[in-house]
Amino acid sequence: MSVHYQIGEFAELGGVSAKTLRFYDEIGLLRPASVDARTGYRHYLPQQLEDLASIVSLKNLGVSLAQVRQLIAKRCSASERRALLNELKRTVQQSIETAAQSLNWINAALEELGERQSPIAVIVKRRPAVRIASLRVKLGNYSEVAGFERELSNLLPQDCVGPARGVLWHRCADSGSLEAEPFVALKRPIPTNIPCERKQLPEATLACAYSDSDDESAEQAYAAIRRWMNVRRYRLAGPKRELHHGQMLEIQFPLTEN
Repeated sequence: MSVHYQIGEFAELGGVSAKTLRFYDEIGLLRPASVDARTGYRHYLPQQLEDLASIVSLKNLGVSLAQVRQLIAKRCSASERRALLNELKRTVQQSIETAAQSLNWINAALEELGERQSPIAVIVKRRPAVRIASLRVKLGNYSEVAGFERELSNLLPQDCVGPARGVLWHRCADSGSLEAEPFVALKRPIPTNIPCERKQLPEATLACAYSDSDDESAEQAYAAIRRWMNVRRYRLAGPKRELHHGQMLEIQFPLTEN
């Protein structure tokens, strides 16, 4: 008479619970060798311990139950199993790299939190292209830009002006000179006789931070974005943008990856 085990015995031998075996039966992963028609009791053969061990070992490696079922059902060859495990290896390696990257970002955020009472949040936005009118000018100091912003605003018909206004910074003090481009978004084309540039501010992915409009707050926001970019290995992909939101300043750095 052949040896067979009831579900409890087989579960104990295989190192799993009876509930797990019932679930494996329900999903077609490991069927019992026979089921008593009168009592409904499941019976398993000793040879099925090997199948159960294979299932458990693959599951412990992170193989999904759907993939395990496929492997078991097809009695896959060693090469097919190797291909699956290599794919799983690549997935795990990518997860490790992503986790390590996230850990670096968290450490940087903790370091900044230790230095400031109110850390500056940096977020990423994707912004579409926008039509603008602008004046590109060289400056002796940062405060001069306000006069050119007023000049541009006075040049433009108000019915053409859109909601966004700000400054593109082509050169800052650390480069040895200041070159700015005050701009105003346009709702519609402006007359051709107005002495300003007309252009498209390109679509961009931007690292953004907010600050009060005073120089010290703005510089802290600039520094926060630079640190954020260094940790994530981004580079600047165009002139920095400053947008005015009432008394609040939004600083934007166009991004490209290293």
